[in-house]
Amino acid sequence: MSFWKILKWTWFPVAVLITVAYFYAPVTFLKGMDPADIECITIFDGNTGSVSEVTKTKDVTYIVENLQSVPVRRTGISILEPGYRFRMTFTDENGTILEELTINSTDTIRQDPFFFTTEEGGLCFDYIWDLMDAEHDFIGDF
Repeated sequence: MSFWKILKWTWFPVAVLITVAYFYAPVTFLKGMDPADIECITIFDGNTGSVSEVTKTKDVTYIVENLQSVPVRRTGISILEPGYRFRMTFTDENGTILEELTINSTDTIRQDPFFFTTEEGGLCFDYIWDLMDAEHDFIGDF
């Protein structure tokens, strides 16, 4: 069997294997980012339309370190899926956007084109909810 025939019959299974490995590989958000480099986190609540800017060092550090410490895995495609809870934009002191992502619940992050889920929960959803509630006085809890 020639090299080209072997290549012809093996490229597809290898491509599938690489794609599956990529899809199921663990992901860490904000990797390599120092919380001190983030000046502001702008949070948009998709349910109420409220916007908050988190600038306190303590809050920024907590959110960034939480997202960095929770490994997640891709669980689905988010394209054409409407709605979200907290869309977060991380910016530096120059106003440059460093990262954008959405936290939908205590265990789900959306960063198009994928949904990512934690294996054990642990995202700072409740912490963000409390920050938004303190500023906008939401009614009730989820």
